[in-house]
Amino acid sequence: MQIIPYSEKTLAESLVNSYTPEEVITSKTHYRYLKDYLGAGGLNAHTIVIEEPYLSKDFIHDYASYYALCFEQYPKFCKRVHFFSNTFTEDEFKRIILSPVSENDDFWKEYLGFVVVKPIPVTVIGYTVLKTYPHSQQFNERNFWGIRNYKIHFYGNEVTIASLAFQEQDSVLAACATTAIWSMLNKASVDFHTILKSPSEITNDAGNVSHDGSRLFPNKGLNLLQICQAILNSGLVSEVKQPDYLLKDAGGKELGKYVSTRYLKKILNAYSPIGIPIIIVVAVPNENQYGLHAITVSGFKMNAPVSISPRSDTTWLSDNIEKFYAHDDQWGPFARVNFNGEVELETDWTVFDTQTPKRATYATNIVVPVYPKIRISYEDIEVIVLGLDAILTLFFDGKIVADLIWDIKIDYSENYKSYIKGSTLDDPEKISLLTKSQPKYLWIASCYIGEHKILEFTFDATDVRSGMIGKDLICYLPANLKNELKQQLVLNQTIHQQLFKHRASIKYYQFLIDNL
Repeated sequence: MQIIPYSEKTLAESLVNSYTPEEVITSKTHYRYLKDYLGAGGLNAHTIVIEEPYLSKDFIHDYASYYALCFEQYPKFCKRVHFFSNTFTEDEFKRIILSPVSENDDFWKEYLGFVVVKPIPVTVIGYTVLKTYPHSQQFNERNFWGIRNYKIHFYGNEVTIASLAFQEQDSVLAACATTAIWSMLNKASVDFHTILKSPSEITNDAGNVSHDGSRLFPNKGLNLLQICQAILNSGLVSEVKQPDYLLKDAGGKELGKYVSTRYLKKILNAYSPIGIPIIIVVAVPNENQYGLHAITVSGFKMNAPVSISPRSDTTWLSDNIEKFYAHDDQWGPFARVNFNGEVELETDWTVFDTQTPKRATYATNIVVPVYPKIRISYEDIEVIVLGLDAILTLFFDGKIVADLIWDIKIDYSENYKSYIKGSTLDDPEKISLLTKSQPKYLWIASCYIGEHKILEFTFDATDVRSGMIGKDLICYLPANLKNELKQQLVLNQTIHQQLFKHRASIKYYQFLIDNL
């Protein structure tokens, strides 16, 4: 055990191993990121505790798969570097670890997490669990929905922190996509239906050979199909979202198809309640060209919605997402990614780009891991909501001064019932909804005027997309306005139902009338 004060120099020294000297550590992008994340402008670390030797379960799997068979005698033991935001001496620390954790709550609240240092050349950042920035689910605050509680056993003491595990790709057993899947499974495996595997096991799950037909190890990366195959073999299925934006230069030359920032915001917002981190394939500036890279999103920051005048196109609550946080195995955990215009992203790859002007990062695909029972996608619900928006826009024309805002999310029905229990509905309506049998997963589409919710629709996320999957409609409108809306729907049925671009448009229109 070694206890040293935190500084940028001692951080570098603590990450050194016998194969990787300090000058190599300080040249790594991970060091550049970690010194900011753990520094005064981040988690504000003050003390480092080095635990050595340390046997890492994740590294021992990879060691047995590859490193044990090398002629070079790589050690199987790592070291674990812990960080604290308080200061203490070795004698004080020994006294604390001998005492029950409950007697030292104030001390352990200062624990920031750890980094495992692997005993291999260059790619030394192993299993890492660090605290997030302060966050909540309120507007204008960070919302880390893709994290879990980790129980960390530290010299006979059990400490719990909320985070998402991170590690650097080692380019032998895992490339960026494998590491992105591994981080995602760290959260998804909290559900017993999903299996958490080591990077080498994930790479094996992706297929028998690499995407170019060569051997798997050393690994050169996974293509989109292999990513989905590895996710499937872990107990989940993938929804792959395709690019929707054709990027052109000033002269009109086509530069490629990418995911628009508005569509990306919709998807992050829609799938966040089930808590599974989302994988984004991005094109990043790399030397004189662009390279494909995979990152794992676990949170975002959303600003409070601003009331705007009614407009012709549909307004989404997700438009207020300012930035998101992603595990980028080439930089670090919870790296900030900012939206910039209709299609551009600002990542660390962009910030530290050597070209002038700096080149943007672009999303090429979104891979949404979901449970197999979820069969209805976001796009299936958006089609229905666009029809509802067209009908309600006609009804409210001239009646409201703020625009209609829509929020589409998938959630567990048990969470939805908890929300109903604490809502402003009257008791008989609450009882009716609480006692009603529901599927495990529900799509929920909420309509607001400014900050006021006026309608909420629920849909069965496990049903057949071509059918009428509406479950319930909760109307928060005053009784007179509700009756006026219903009367208008009945009188204009032939015209209005054509606004639903869906096979079951007639049934959806009747569902709307019946539930009002």
